Amino acid sequence: MTEGHSRRPLPVLKDAQARASDPGGHVWLSASAGTGKTQVLTARVYRLLLRGVDPGAILCLTFTKAGAAEMAGRIGERLAAWVRMPEPDLVADLVALGEDPSPQLRARARTLFAKVLDAPGGGIRIQTIHGFCQSLLAAFPVEAGLVPGFRPIEAREEAVMARDALAEMLVTAEAEGRDATVTTVGALSLRLGEGEAERFLLACARAPAAMAELPMGAGIGPFIRRALDLPVGEIEAEIADACGDNAFDVDAVARLAAANRAWGTATGGNHADIAECWIEAAPEKRARMLGDLIGVPFTAK
Repeated sequence: MTEGHSRRPLPVLKDAQARASDPGGHVWLSASAGTGKTQVLTARVYRLLLRGVDPGAILCLTFTKAGAAEMAGRIGERLAAWVRMPEPDLVADLVALGEDPSPQLRARARTLFAKVLDAPGGGIRIQTIHGFCQSLLAAFPVEAGLVPGFRPIEAREEAVMARDALAEMLVTAEAEGRDATVTTVGALSLRLGEGEAERFLLACARAPAAMAELPMGAGIGPFIRRALDLPVGEIEAEIADACGDNAFDVDAVARLAAANRAWGTATGGNHADIAECWIEAAPEKRARMLGDLIGVPFTAK
């Protein structure tokens, strides 16, 4: 965007556009492409700033990086132009926004560019929806169940990992004598082409509900469980077996019970009761009580 473009007068907002740009109202704006939604949103930002709102308290979200960059460019260049804009042109811009061009407001308009530059955190936040969500997750990773310091995988990295996983699957299938897997992927590649075959298999991996509908007897279920080193039987039965005296460290649970009993507090006594009750229970009941048992050595956090 050139300086000449930023010096063009702002378009006059009329009717619904003027009402939508008014910072005094909560607005849901719906309009088709090319009808000026970005223009209205940008005008609302101008009016918020003119009314003294802290730039750091303004958040604009767009669908694309291009949209975010365009909006940031419009706002920055217009505010920069207001600093030295001739008085008649500045008055025309303020009137187009629906504001009263009083001397005080004109003076404030000329300071907004510096105010935005000096605002903590980089001033007005103009982000994509994905970028905003990512910043929230980065700020609260533990609450979101993520590892602190995580970063989203890049599209190129994802493609490389998917191709490596497919190659490893085929090599393993060939080594184990599962010719049907190799033959099927080969036929798929001949029919769709290598790139399209990979995209189809990746789409399958992203559709767990559809994959779950496949036959589980001699189908993909047992293969996936073997690949992930999971038991092939009923999961509930496997957990119950793992809670039996021969598989579970019951002595450790007994020591936890004794330590909590020796603590001599109401909390310790309650924990000891849970642990002792767990020891006396049958394996199936122990499996159902695992959530209670975890609360003995660990806090809710």
